[in-house]
Amino acid sequence: MADSKKLDLLTTDQVAEYTHMSASFFEKRRTYKKSPAYLKIGARVFYRRAVIDEWLEARSCEDFTHGA
Repeated sequence: MADSKKLDLLTTDQVAEYTHMSASFFEKRRTYKKSPAYLKIGARVFYRRAVIDEWLEARSCEDFTHGA
């Protein structure tokens, strides 16, 4: 498989570590259908790193005031 087509898959625990959030945060988000897109293969759940990166970027806050 070519490197450009390789899926960079992360488990829930790996996503939690990558984002500095808890695994339970992502588990609860899946329950309420507010999770980043994920793959379910059998009983296992995986997230694409690119999807997590996009999800994080969409939540960045750049509008702030210095010293106010």
